[in-house]
This record gives sequence, structure tokens and C-alpha cells, in this order.
Amino acid sequence: MASGFKINKQGIRKMTREIEREFAKNPVKVPLEADPRAVSLPAATTVHNYHGPVVTVSGDHAQIAWGDGEVHQTQNRVEQVAPGYEELARLVTDLLANLPTFSLDEADEAEIRSNAETVLNEVTKVEPDQGVIKRGLTMLKGILAPVGAGLGRAVTEESAEAAREVIEGLGDALPF
Repeated sequence: MASGFKINKQGIRKMTREIEREFAKNPVKVPLEADPRAVSLPAATTVHNYHGPVVTVSGDHAQIAWGDGEVHQTQNRVEQVAPGYEELARLVTDLLANLPTFSLDEADEAEIRSNAETVLNEVTKVEPDQGVIKRGLTMLKGILAPVGAGLGRAVTEESAEAAREVIEGLGDALPF
């Protein structure tokens, strides 16, 4: 009897992959309850650091200034813009530099910064994704449109004109 039985290793591998896929879609959740009386924790410890503050910095290109004096910090990060996208990159960079001109609320400013950074990151790729760029520019123009129309709490004629110029420039700068 033992000689007529063979293990189907390929079938087992296929079944394992299917089970793993199913667990990935529907992870198993097991509730965990602990009895706090059964756990003995060490007494709380307080650490005093008398040697000065501790600063932990994480992230790319982080900069820290310390003290009361005047500090000038710069970063020289050069990225190559894909051919044909140079004017678009310049316009988006100028938009970020002149963002206070538009008197936007914090949420709109954050949205502009996020979309502008997305567009700039995309145009520095070897083959930029035109869909990502179009979505980002549509968002930028949509947020600036009320300013360009003169709507908003602190819109001046100069900021409205600047917004209209940026909106027109972004539309004209698309290489596709």
C-alpha cells in the first residue's frame, strides 16, 4: 500500500499559496485579554537628565538650529527635471515660493503644498506619469480659482491677478 501513494508537492504548494492569499484578504483577529492582577510590573522609574536636552531627529534632509543667535541654513539638493517639463517645474516652484501672496487658509495652503510637491516629484522622474501631473495641476488650479475670481477673505486685486496668471501658466506649461 505504501508504494502506491505519492505526495503531490505541486498541489500542496498551490494550496498553500491559495490559503496565504485568503489569509491576506481576511486576516485572523484574536482578542487578547489580560488579567492585570496576574501581571507584576516593576516600579515606575524616573530618569533625570542633567546634561542638557535630548533631541531626536528623523527624516531626510532634517536641519536643526539651536540657541538665540541668527542662523542661516540652506540645502543644495539638485534634481534633474525631465525634458519638456522645465517650465512647469519653474511655475510650480514659483507658486510655492509666493504662496503667502494668495492669503489662503491653512488647509488650502497645505493642499497646494502637497499637490505641488507631488507634481515636482513626478517631473523629476525619467518618465513622468502624465495622469499624476494632470491631477495635481487640476487640484492646484481648483484651489487658486476662487482667488483668481476675487473671492476670499483677503483677496486683493494683485493676488487675484497673480492667481489668474498662475492658473493660465500652469495650463500653458503642459508639454503634452
